[in-house]
Order: sequence, then structure tokens, then C-alpha cells
Amino acid sequence: MLNALQDKRRKRMMLEQGNPELNVGDPGIKRQSKAGLMAEQLSVPDAKQTMEGVKRIQNDSENKSKDDSNTMLAYTGGWGEILNEVFASENQSPEFKEQKTNLSTSSTETEPPLEDPDIKTSGDLESFVANFEKFSATPYDDFKQTSIGYGSKSTSKNQTVTEEEAKKLLKRDLNNARKVVLKMKKDSGYAWNDNQVDALTSFTHNLGAGNLKKLTENGTRGDEEISDMLLEYKYAGGKVREGLIKRREAELKLFNEGY
Repeated sequence: MLNALQDKRRKRMMLEQGNPELNVGDPGIKRQSKAGLMAEQLSVPDAKQTMEGVKRIQNDSENKSKDDSNTMLAYTGGWGEILNEVFASENQSPEFKEQKTNLSTSSTETEPPLEDPDIKTSGDLESFVANFEKFSATPYDDFKQTSIGYGSKSTSKNQTVTEEEAKKLLKRDLNNARKVVLKMKKDSGYAWNDNQVDALTSFTHNLGAGNLKKLTENGTRGDEEISDMLLEYKYAGGKVREGLIKRREAELKLFNEGY
């Protein structure tokens, strides 16, 4: 004999075998089979649905890429700001400024060009002559003329000049004397360099164009003869003047060796 529970299980099994479509858990309610459910869930999409799905997948992929890019930019941008702040603070440090200055100086420094020992550079002729003439604010007797300033010819006995005015007069006089020397150089075919021109300009400023012609014998003497004769022009007022000896010696050195 079966008890009541066993009898109930036997009847349930008989019902499931006889009519599988009935919900034995809830007698009297029909349920769909698993096959029916899967058929509804796995329905085949048409072409339009397929294209929409593809586009949706592509959009999702693009959006994800943009999000990843934005995240990366934000990340690197944040580091960029941090690095800029670090570099800016380093740029303001005394050590960095000193290193930057040293680097700039070393990069711009270049070795001086080698100079030919036979080439003499031009110097300051005005200072050269002023050392021998000395400054006078009032006129003074200068043998054949009355001079003022640095040996410039005075316009009157009452003339006065400042030292600045005297330098301007000296510059004018030297320019005039240089023109005489350059004309001699051109007309006679001399190859005088700047130092030799300066030496003869000082000579001409002191003794005049006529004595330059005598010194060069109207442009016929060579440089060696001119050097030999230069020291002979040491007379003024019929007497040897110590100041003229020193000036001729300086002009000779300038003519042969330069400043």
C-alpha cells in the first residue's frame, strides 16, 4: 500500500508523461516549452536591424576611443602643468640663472683672429700729437706763427678756447694734413700703410706741406731714405729743439713699426 505522499508523486509522474504541456507545478495552467521560448528569443533579425546593430557597435567603439583619448589627454595635461611649474621654478633659481649666463657667454665667445705680425693697426693720432703739442687756452708764440690749443693757428691774440674746442681744431688740422699726405701717396705711387700715413701726417701738421716735399724730395725717395732723413727735422728758430727730437723719434717708430 502506498501512503498519501507516494500516491501523489505517482499521479504527478503519470500526468507529466501523458501531457507534457501541462504545468504540473501549477495544475490547469499551460506553459510554453523550452523550445518555444528559445524560438522567440532567437528570432533572426532582418537587414535593417542588422545595419542598425552594426552602427550601434561602431558608435559604441568610437565613443569608447574618445573617452580613452580624453582620459589620456587629461592625464598628460595634468603632468604637463606640473612639469611646467617645476621648470618655471628651476628657471628662477640663482643656480640656474648662473649656469644659463655661463652657457650663453661660452657659446658666444670665440677665439680672436690671428694677426699678421707685419700688419700694424691704426691708433689714435689725435692723442699721439696732443702729447707733444700740449694744451694752451690762450695764444702763444710758436716760432713762425701764433698758436692756440694743441698747436692750431690762432685767429687773434685775444682768442681763447676750451680744451674741447681745441680738440676739434686739432682734428680739423690733422684732417687737412692727412689730405696732403694722401695726395703725395697717390701722385708718387707710394704704398704707405695707415701707420706710415699717420706718422707723415703728424710730421706735416708740425712742419707743413713744404717740408713734406723736402722730406720725400718731391716723391722720389723711398721709404728707407725717408726714415733716414726724418730725424734731421729737429730745428726750430735755427736751434735744435728737444721737443722736436722726441717727436721725430716717435714719428720714426710709428713709420717703421706702428703704434
